[in-house]
Amino acid sequence: MNAKMKVLSLAMIGLFGYAGAAMADCPAGPTTTEGGAWSSKFVTTGSDFKIVAGGLEPVSPSACKATSALAASTAAAATVTDNSPANEPSYRFQFLVDPSAFGNFGSTDSVVLFRANAAAAANGRSNMLTVYLVAGPAGAKRLRFVASCSAAGFVCGQNYATDLPAGVTRVEGKLTTGAAAAGAFSYWVNAAQGTTEPAQSGSIASLDNTAWVGVKSAILGLAAPTTTFKNAHAGQAAGFDAFDSRRQTYIGW
Repeated sequence: MNAKMKVLSLAMIGLFGYAGAAMADCPAGPTTTEGGAWSSKFVTTGSDFKIVAGGLEPVSPSACKATSALAASTAAAATVTDNSPANEPSYRFQFLVDPSAFGNFGSTDSVVLFRANAAAAANGRSNMLTVYLVAGPAGAKRLRFVASCSAAGFVCGQNYATDLPAGVTRVEGKLTTGAAAAGAFSYWVNAAQGTTEPAQSGSIASLDNTAWVGVKSAILGLAAPTTTFKNAHAGQAAGFDAFDSRRQTYIGW
């Protein structure tokens, strides 16, 4: 898993034998049966997940991106799943997201962007890590990271206390499964270009998360909207691109 595994841009899917940026056509859909790279997709009635032309990647521009839009329901979801991880005790991921279509966020707007799940639930939770798009001040958007842990309630969370810029945001995370202080999560938001690991944007320490064993699946796309989000942003699509997962090395760009 130290090579690119699951990417949304056809121009980057080297493991499927495509020829790089010269390939301008997009697959019919995100799953392997549709020509994409993902194990499966889950789209509730009225929601939508598709691959469209015009990627988000600013470096070696990609040919395609994914778009995810939700129906007006708090149970709505439009996601894809990668089942290739094998209970990974060390799991790194990266993706690009463009939530511009949502406009300003209300104070209680929130929606899930990404989950790293264990093979089985422990302490009533299977989500080892969840990345949310949440409201910042004055209509801005921010990120919230929630990790499963041994603390009371089995949840440890942290908001990234910087407003997201207009347009595309790059998110990279490193989740380590371990006892006591060995369990931890670090993240980078819009880190400077380069493949040498810079100072992290934030971290959640001492998760003591061995009960969840390790990451078995990765789920990307919109899900679990709050009531205010589904009321204000139903049918509006977020863009996703350049998903990458690895065991150890910093991904960067």
